[in-house]
Amino acid sequence: MTVQLTTNIIQLIVAPVVMITSCSLILSGLLTRYAAVNDRLRVMTRERLDLVFAATPAGALQAERLNEIDRQTPDLLTRHTALHNSIFVVYGAILLFIANMFIIALAAFFDSAALATAVLIEFLLATLALFGGVLIAAIEVRSSHRAVQYETRRVSALPPQGKV
Repeated sequence: MTVQLTTNIIQLIVAPVVMITSCSLILSGLLTRYAAVNDRLRVMTRERLDLVFAATPAGALQAERLNEIDRQTPDLLTRHTALHNSIFVVYGAILLFIANMFIIALAAFFDSAALATAVLIEFLLATLALFGGVLIAAIEVRSSHRAVQYETRRVSALPPQGKV
């Protein structure tokens, strides 16, 4: 193998590396959202437990908050699952891009047209996986917006203090 051929192979391998970097940046944001939803679920669950087992009898405010928590918890669980799936798919894309780097090296080493075709197909599959992960995340962001709207409208509709 010549130095020129080795340099060309390394240049070919750079494309999946750039895609892995892109995946990593996306993944960082997804993991932050995932942690935030996870924390919110835990806080709401703890708040619900505190309200249910409070020493004082449930007043109108406690009942209202329990209703809100009961309404929002399933939505948060759905969002948590969507983020989990998105993260899983993006990790899959990273694995595919890493495998793609090895297939590029093998295709160059064996000078195989079949492996070269496999490189292209596998790269497209990895890109499709990344697209799927981002699409799932975009859908989750949409549902996040609806959840904030629900809570804001619900609280805004409550009567003024002392009139509950």
